[in-house]
Amino acid sequence: MKRRQKNTLSLKKSVFIRLILIACGAVLLFYLIGLTAISAGLKNTRDDLQASLQARCDYVADQLDQEFDRLNFFMLELMSNSQLLRYAFSYPVMDDYQRMVAIKGLASQEYMIKRSTTLAESVQIMLPDQMHTVISDQALYNDLDPAMWEALISLCERNRVKMRVWNDQMWMLLPRYDLDKPLFLIAISISPQALKSRMESLLGEPCDVFALTWDDHMLSAGDESLLSESRREPAVFSALSALKWGSLTLSSRALVDEQMAPFAAYRWFLWLITLLALILLVAVFLYYRIYIMRPINDIFDTMRRAGKDGRYRIPATTGTDYDDIYAQFNDMVEHIETLAGKVYEEQYRAQKAELKQLQMQIDPHFLYNSLYLIYRIAQAEGNKSIAGIALNLSNYYRYITKMPEQIVLLKDEINHVTNYLEIQRVRFEPRVRILVQPLPDEIAQERIPSLIIQPIVENAFQHGVKDRLKDGLVTLKYHVDPDSFQVIVADNSGRMDDEKVLELWKRVTDPASTESSALKNLYRRLQLYEGSGHELQLACVDGGLTTILTFRRRGLEKEARAD
Repeated sequence: MKRRQKNTLSLKKSVFIRLILIACGAVLLFYLIGLTAISAGLKNTRDDLQASLQARCDYVADQLDQEFDRLNFFMLELMSNSQLLRYAFSYPVMDDYQRMVAIKGLASQEYMIKRSTTLAESVQIMLPDQMHTVISDQALYNDLDPAMWEALISLCERNRVKMRVWNDQMWMLLPRYDLDKPLFLIAISISPQALKSRMESLLGEPCDVFALTWDDHMLSAGDESLLSESRREPAVFSALSALKWGSLTLSSRALVDEQMAPFAAYRWFLWLITLLALILLVAVFLYYRIYIMRPINDIFDTMRRAGKDGRYRIPATTGTDYDDIYAQFNDMVEHIETLAGKVYEEQYRAQKAELKQLQMQIDPHFLYNSLYLIYRIAQAEGNKSIAGIALNLSNYYRYITKMPEQIVLLKDEINHVTNYLEIQRVRFEPRVRILVQPLPDEIAQERIPSLIIQPIVENAFQHGVKDRLKDGLVTLKYHVDPDSFQVIVADNSGRMDDEKVLELWKRVTDPASTESSALKNLYRRLQLYEGSGHELQLACVDGGLTTILTFRRRGLEKEARAD
């Protein structure tokens, strides 16, 4: 009578489930305690650093506002200057001496404003009626630039100081009107370098960068790499302060790593928890050895005996944790004879497959003989082009159909690539040139994976220069170092740039991608030789794709395999 099938393992009886629950529960408990403490300390530290950074940002913004307020005061004072008003209103009735004295006085006033702050690059007074521009540090006036006057006066507000941007330059502008007509314009250009130096003088811990923005412009001081969007939170703290002048906004950022040094004590606490967890796991494993391994050894002995006699069974028991395992073992033994029959069937299929493979090996010899016959006929008739193509094609197919070893000599692989290039030379010349550097003797006997260079050369034609009408170029060259050598294949397709190369590299190295290409298959093959020092690199040179295969020298590769 057929034995009754037992139920699957239950939670109550399973030793394995009890082991998992005990170990995971204990480890999880300790880690939850440690992580809670670390999270609390981390939050407090971050809050303090963020508050400190915001206070510093507000302070720097206040300092810059004070600088601009000082310039605002001087500009309002200059607008009411009696000498400037007299020059603007009485210019037609003044003689040359009076005009010269007035200009020198105005230039002196402008120079005093410029010296009062480090931010002013130049101070100018534009007088449209006189077509003059009085500039600080100059004793004589300059001719008024109409385009500059029209641009700046259009950005002003009547009798008010405004911060504006013109010609990529920051300006403080104050016009004076007589009725509806502009009488003159006071313009102070702000030096970006001086503004940056001013922010750098206020830069300090915990702030690593200041960035002043207005309209579409930005001026930074400090570590500008912190402004990159690729820096992700919480690696960087940020603070923001708005200036009262125009649309100026000051932002600051600081790295977290250097500021979190006091948090090292929490790391030691985490290591202590880890040590306690390891001790607990050791205790669990001792329990596993005593109460699980011993019964498993009994099952192993029974399996060994059953290997000699397929009819052997484990006697049924009740009330143990391994009753279900015993039942499954007995079921396995009952199917041994069925599985043995399937093995014989698979052996028969393997023999048929081997015979079919031997039959398929006949066809390549017919191909070699046919190509050789074409070669001899073309040679006899003096047609060197057809003879060369037939010979190269024969060598090409002979190499790829003779199923070479996985590791071959570099010189054999290069000979195979040379045959392919000679065929392509006939096909593409003169619109595509092929330059092949002679193989250095010192690396000719090095061993590399078979059929690994030709796909790269083929890729240079198929995706590189195939469609070029003239001046195409494919190069094959080498670079030898004491511990490695490189095989470099390049084309000048003119369709590549750094962004496209980066996108191609992502597709080649993405393990989740289902795309099949020569470079992706080659990259996967190189991964099989991990530890040998072989690697693939892509680069953009002169608008084309350059593929670099790096191989470790044979002596170093043997040492790596020995290690």
